[in-house]
Amino acid sequence: MDPTHTNRPPRIRPPKGNNNNRLNPTYCSFFLSPQGCVRGLNCRRRHDIQRCSCGLVLLARNYLPHVRGKRHRTIFAQKKEAEARARGQANQGANVAEEEDPMAMQSCERCKKNIFVASYAAHLDYHARQDRHTAFVATVEASEQDKEGIVVSGTGGIDFGVVDTESSVEFNITVQNTNPNQAFSIQTCRMRSSTRGDAHGARFSVKVKGRSRVVRPGGAATERTLALVFHPSFAGQYEDTLEIVFWKHEDLDGTFLITRRVKATVGDRADHEQIRASAPYTGPRHVPKFNAEGIKVVQSLRPPTWTETAWTERLPEFKVPERIIEAAFAPNLERRQNVAKANVQRLMPAVFNLDTYATWWQVLLWVEEEQVKQDLDRYALEDVTLQPNHPRYNLMVPGLAENRPSVLVGDYILLSHTSSSVGLQDRVWYEGRVHDVRMHDVVLAFGGDFSTYRGNKFDVRFKLNRLPFRRMHHALTNKFKPSRILFPTHVHIANVQRVTETQKENVNLYNRQLREDEEQLETVTAILHQKPGSVPFVVFGPPGTGKTVTIIEAMQQLLDKNENVRILACAPSNSAADLLAQRLSNRGPSVVLRLNSMTRRYKDLPPNLQEFSCINSNKVFAMPPIEDILKYRVVVATCLTGAAPAGMGMKRGHFTHIFVDEAGQGKEPEVVLPIKMLADTMTNVILAGDNQQLGPVLHSPVASQLGMKTSFLARIMDRDIYDLENGTNGGRGITIVKLIKNFRSHPSILQFSNEQFYNSELRPCGDPVMIRSLETIDELPKKRFPLIFHGMVGKDNREASSPSFFNIDEASQVKKYIKSLLDNSKLRLKAEHIGVITPYHAQRCKILDLLHKDHKMRDIKVGSVEEFQGQERRIIIMSTVRSNTDYVTSDIVRSLGFVANGRRMNVAVTRAQALLIVIGNPYVLSLDPLWKAFMNFIHVNGGWTGKRIDWDPNEAVGSAESLGEQRRTQGEREMEETIARIKSMILQRHEDSDFEIDLEDSDDEDGTRAHERPIIREAE
Repeated sequence: MDPTHTNRPPRIRPPKGNNNNRLNPTYCSFFLSPQGCVRGLNCRRRHDIQRCSCGLVLLARNYLPHVRGKRHRTIFAQKKEAEARARGQANQGANVAEEEDPMAMQSCERCKKNIFVASYAAHLDYHARQDRHTAFVATVEASEQDKEGIVVSGTGGIDFGVVDTESSVEFNITVQNTNPNQAFSIQTCRMRSSTRGDAHGARFSVKVKGRSRVVRPGGAATERTLALVFHPSFAGQYEDTLEIVFWKHEDLDGTFLITRRVKATVGDRADHEQIRASAPYTGPRHVPKFNAEGIKVVQSLRPPTWTETAWTERLPEFKVPERIIEAAFAPNLERRQNVAKANVQRLMPAVFNLDTYATWWQVLLWVEEEQVKQDLDRYALEDVTLQPNHPRYNLMVPGLAENRPSVLVGDYILLSHTSSSVGLQDRVWYEGRVHDVRMHDVVLAFGGDFSTYRGNKFDVRFKLNRLPFRRMHHALTNKFKPSRILFPTHVHIANVQRVTETQKENVNLYNRQLREDEEQLETVTAILHQKPGSVPFVVFGPPGTGKTVTIIEAMQQLLDKNENVRILACAPSNSAADLLAQRLSNRGPSVVLRLNSMTRRYKDLPPNLQEFSCINSNKVFAMPPIEDILKYRVVVATCLTGAAPAGMGMKRGHFTHIFVDEAGQGKEPEVVLPIKMLADTMTNVILAGDNQQLGPVLHSPVASQLGMKTSFLARIMDRDIYDLENGTNGGRGITIVKLIKNFRSHPSILQFSNEQFYNSELRPCGDPVMIRSLETIDELPKKRFPLIFHGMVGKDNREASSPSFFNIDEASQVKKYIKSLLDNSKLRLKAEHIGVITPYHAQRCKILDLLHKDHKMRDIKVGSVEEFQGQERRIIIMSTVRSNTDYVTSDIVRSLGFVANGRRMNVAVTRAQALLIVIGNPYVLSLDPLWKAFMNFIHVNGGWTGKRIDWDPNEAVGSAESLGEQRRTQGEREMEETIARIKSMILQRHEDSDFEIDLEDSDDEDGTRAHERPIIREAE
């Protein structure tokens, strides 16, 4: 038992004579004690309580109203006075007591909110920041207004559109005088970005056409023309501001300013047109709340293509408790994640140990399940029709091809007749069972009472398949709780020694190359010589180090060593499980079984594994009879399916070894599912993975923050006996081996991740012919350094109701790189050699749309980091997407989105073998310390192209907080400078200008003929 476990916390006795401290009998006193309540959700008393600094215990929902009130201040003052008297000190007064009160609040005169005194200064600073931004916006908007009868074209901004030429582009701006009583002159016109304060900015320049700057009354007949010229550079977005100062002829001090925002986009016009937003962004689609509990449902039919499974045990429901839903998903908590987190934490045991293990994970599993259910509700459909396909019906599901929503054979979908007069809860709902999933539609079967006619409209709700969650709950609550597996300590490894050189030499390897890798050989030998009932052995496999090859060799050796060995080989995903089965296929289909879920699509199984799988005559996967499963020496499955034989009657201990590959990717209840259902006291467990790569995929931020984002592998590796530097109580070679030879990547590609995540222990050992094959291509800014960071200031876009971002500029640049590489016949590259990684689904779709037009690019895989985990490509191109640079008002951390995740970045950059190209906005990415360090690494080594950085790459990188504050401060400084600049331009006297007054109206353009004539573009 964990030494921190306490069965009986000390009873709390209220002080005599103080009625305020008497505890409500429905409240849990253990919860208020320092040790906390170990029962968590199972406790019958209330945990939604909080002890105030004044001594009272209140319901959590009443806490803030209480600390804002007079009663709290009075009781707290009495408490402080009593404490002062007990110390023999004089009464300091109520004001002192209030100052010492950590919960003291002060009313903000500005917003009338009650703010904690400790946070009041920061609150005032927030108001000041908002005021400065408001003043800036007002000043800028005022400068954009036409004044004194002067009308400048381009109201609302001047947009050059998409420029796909390297030549300069000109845009004419007219200036008209509609004031019949006054003449004006253009005193100055210049670009705000100009470092010299003149007409030539960073990428735009402006010139008055003709020699005269006088703007006389007369409207269009006497208008003046300004030539605004854009000088294209690297692809991306460019912005500037045109500033024009006018003065009145009758009043030399009467100057005023008119500005126009200017922007242009450099890129491929056809690409921008092809993948532009299909509709303006409207925000998430509102879906009426719907509770499937208690509604009238007409049951559906089981898919006739399924083979009946002989289950010997009924799986309990494990429905989500109402207390969980209320704690985490009450309507008032939608934007209060911290409150939801605190509410859920009150329902969890105070300690995490062997006795509280099940309750701890059950609470988090229920939170995750409810979040998945609510996410699925967002895909609800309204006013849709069914296509008859008797005896079934076809339902079109938008986004189905992209698994949004994810629908599998056997899932349930609820339909009801659309009605404006009958509420969702009062309707009759028909349960449709999914019999087939196609590209854009699903085939449904209903009960015998269902019928429809042409033109009938339906509302659709997708129903969560709870089976995976129920299986995990079932495993968590069983009585098998092995401390040697769940909480291993030095007690469990007493007298365990590292394998000897002789033992390693005696291993007759299948893969002889492992003989050259000391760590791989030691791993195989250690697993081979483990005593039954050992602690989990961890194969720590950083990217490209061959962990899967290593554990496959260990399985082969175990099978040869003892004919009684039975192995269950699992992985969180089907793709990883398929790889294990393929590597073991030499044993033959009579030895190896690839056990598939009945809901898996037949076409997703690699053809060479069909003979290893149980498939019925309908090409649907089936569970073999238990007596058949028992004949196989190796069963390969996902973690969820791997536990299924337990429900069919398989006895504990049938498998002598349970291997879990990619163990860091699964949730802990998912990874331990086959272990808790099928292992016994003698079963050995081997975990292979990398705790520095992607962890579990979660939907609930609350469950993630409360511990579910930590995988079983990562938690185990944090225990003392898995310390790689620990040579006395476990550690290297005894409980864990770290593989250090990287067989995948070019040394330069590997270097950054090696230094940041793996203590520089990894050694590049890849095939030189492969990893150095692209060292001299023309695209590289520096030869022999096959990394490119392409700095680009693009634009965040969203469309319709999708919350996902896309960036047209980056998508077009991705296509440009791919086309250039594939068109180089000397490189002999094919689509399967290239992978494109992007963190946003919308960007994936836009890139695929661009690539689909060219048959050579059509088969290039584009996906998220998760889709590339465990894979490799000769070339990896990353599009980071986010380009929001509003540092003043936006949440700087959130502006990075999914990009600011160290493990995600580590996986992405280590997929590349010979070339890595990253496309992104350096100013946004520099908000994250890891990304800034990565960009510095590439810049210092000569791999930079595109938009230049605005910092010294040789300086040390600060924390995320300091980087964010630097950018915010920079943004505010630029705002203040802009305001001061606008005011100074308005106040400047005509005598201070640097040009001579010319009251002639000559429009001779001789002054412009000496320059190269730019391309003239119509306004867009």
